[in-house]
Amino acid sequence: MTRFPANLVATKAFDLLYLCERMRPDEIEQLRAFFPGFDGDYDGETVAKMFIQKSGPAFTLLDSDGTPVCAGGWESIAEGVMQSWMVGTMAGWEQHWRSITKGSRWLMDSLLANGVRRLQTNALASRTEACRWYVDGLKMQPEGVWRGFGRQGQDVAFFSRLAGE
Repeated sequence: MTRFPANLVATKAFDLLYLCERMRPDEIEQLRAFFPGFDGDYDGETVAKMFIQKSGPAFTLLDSDGTPVCAGGWESIAEGVMQSWMVGTMAGWEQHWRSITKGSRWLMDSLLANGVRRLQTNALASRTEACRWYVDGLKMQPEGVWRGFGRQGQDVAFFSRLAGE
């Protein structure tokens, strides 16, 4: 795999803690919909520990002053299949969405060119901006909505990108 672009670095626990303590409210809502144990008060440190334990390639996008903007990556869930994860701040997305898109696409392209056959992600269907970003920004294909799939009955949209697309 090629080296990270200049504004992307390998993800570190400190960066994840910083981001998880400032996580976007819609991402917290999604976290609660998918994972048991996050129903009470939100605890950024616990969430950061969950993300740092994920295996697979990950990146952190840094602002020009070195402040983490977002972190994300891909975790292997089957041979040749990877599931995404990402955490960011409201300010990070508002100010750096283009760089987040470029960094995410760079990593996706690298993975698909090096033996991964399927990249997939999912989001609460109510997160319409995120769903639009997966299709328009990351060039993923919508695969439908699973009604009532979230832990509290939320609808969840699924997306993928295959090698060669």
